[in-house]
Amino acid sequence: MELEQQFQQLINEAPQYGVPSSIMELGVVPVLKLYAEKLNHQEYYLRQTLEDNLVLTVLANKDYPEIERKVIYAFPSVKDAARIQDNNDAQVVAKAFPTSQILFQMFTMKGVDSIVFVDQPNDLKQSKEIVCQDFQKAIQQQLKNLVNSATSPNNIA
Repeated sequence: MELEQQFQQLINEAPQYGVPSSIMELGVVPVLKLYAEKLNHQEYYLRQTLEDNLVLTVLANKDYPEIERKVIYAFPSVKDAARIQDNNDAQVVAKAFPTSQILFQMFTMKGVDSIVFVDQPNDLKQSKEIVCQDFQKAIQQQLKNLVNSATSPNNIA
C-alpha cells in the first residue's frame, strides 16, 4: 500500500485508537510523513514472538557497558529479518507492517529507545535510526502548535 493510502487509513481509523480524525490528520500525520519520507520502503518486517511481542535488541558500548540502548530492527524483507535470527529463536517470526503503522506505534512505545530501519538489504550499516524520544517530542510539538493555532485570536470569529 502506498504511503498516502497508509496515512489516509490511519486518519480513517483514528477513532479506533481514541484519537479524533482531525487531530490525526493535522497533528500526527504531518510528522509521520516527514519521517516516512526519509525511509526507502513502504513496509518493513519486524521480528516478533509467537505471542506478537516485538523483539528488542539490547545494544551496549564496549567502552561504556553501563550505557545500553534497546532497539527494534525493521528490515526491508523477511529474508533479511530471518538472516539475523539466532538458532535459539525458533519462537520468533518476521511480520510485515506498513511504515506508517510502525511510525504511529513509536508514538506510544515504552521501554524502546529507537527503531533502526535497515534500508539496504544485506547491509546493517545502511540503516536509519529514529529515536523514539525525539519522534515523540516532534509529535507533541506539532500537537502543541495545532492547539496554539486553533486558540489564536486570529482564528476566533
